Amino acid sequence: MMKMKALTDKEQPIMNIIWEKRHCSVDDVLLELPEPKPAYTTVQTFMRILEQKGFLGHRQVGKKHVFYPLIEKGEYTRWTLKNLKDSLFDGSAKSLLNTFISDNNLSDDDVRELIQMLQELDSD
Repeated sequence: MMKMKALTDKEQPIMNIIWEKRHCSVDDVLLELPEPKPAYTTVQTFMRILEQKGFLGHRQVGKKHVFYPLIEKGEYTRWTLKNLKDSLFDGSAKSLLNTFISDNNLSDDDVRELIQMLQELDSD
């Protein structure tokens, strides 16, 4: 597989739609994008770029190309967080979490969930 690359601000919403729908033509993606909608050819170009980057594959169905994800959202999310941790926090998960926790007003439920997750990791 190719080396993964970050999604651009224009590619991210397209990938989110394809991750959710699983199989999409350009028309399908265009229907889901918010107003003002980009041109058909713009979406088509971005989907081709995503295919070149290794995020999408396609198959021919009649006259349409139906695109599907080659990289799952969870895999991309993990890769993005690892890159963020390595590039902005010198590889420190503690610093990353500290920034996240201190910058977000976590509810008591959020804190309990985090504690439970850490305890589950510790028991593995």
